[in-house]
Amino acid sequence: MTLGFPHVSDIRLTKAPLAEVVCQVRFPAILRIDKESPSDFQEAVRRRFPVFEVEQGVQLRLPSPLVAAASEAQMTPRLYRFRTADGESFITVTADSYALTTNRYTVWDEFAHDLQLAHDAMQQVYELPFSTRIGLRYVNVFLPSQTGYETLAELGQLLRSELTCLLSVDAWSTPKELLTQILLEDEEGNLTMRVGAKAKDDSSEPVLFLDLDYFEEGQLPTQGLIERCQRYHDTIYDAFRWCVRADQLAIFEPVEGSC
Repeated sequence: MTLGFPHVSDIRLTKAPLAEVVCQVRFPAILRIDKESPSDFQEAVRRRFPVFEVEQGVQLRLPSPLVAAASEAQMTPRLYRFRTADGESFITVTADSYALTTNRYTVWDEFAHDLQLAHDAMQQVYELPFSTRIGLRYVNVFLPSQTGYETLAELGQLLRSELTCLLSVDAWSTPKELLTQILLEDEEGNLTMRVGAKAKDDSSEPVLFLDLDYFEEGQLPTQGLIERCQRYHDTIYDAFRWCVRADQLAIFEPVEGSC
């Protein structure tokens, strides 16, 4: 099966709606990551990601009201995070995954450079045999302050009507919340498309989001990660451009000559 999104050239948007981009790689659990401080990994990425954090939470399990049992506290897996000096990008490492996240995405090449750094460091220190899941996710958020549209119905005009038709029907005018998920498959992997909306309340403005997540699962080679994720990126971008109405793209101020 192939996806039918028309291929388009990548255009840089001055006011891009991207709120977060994440690439996560999962692998068979390595107990060493939980037992040792990741000092060698830190040295490999420290110039770009100098800020180190470690988290280990506690998950509280409450008993059922129908069963007389004591509450249980269980330690969650340890998580290591390596941040850039500005805090906008970070690598997260756990016993069975690593991920690169950025809240200030510019262009693919810059993100891919950081992803290559993280991947090389993981291979150098932990010698991953293979990956079990690789995913790339782009989360777009559309707000009145960003678009000039004040209501949820107006924000819905940014996307194709097929994706936002439930924002206004005969039975209601504006839902309090909306979430639609579509799972698509092609020859290589899967694309999850999520469209969500939340109406204005006393503490927040209305918001519309478009979440695009491409992933592959199985026993995946560790070689060629960037090339693989480049393909994910291209599919996600074509899907994004299909979702956003062509007559609305100017709102995000395309950079002339950026194709």
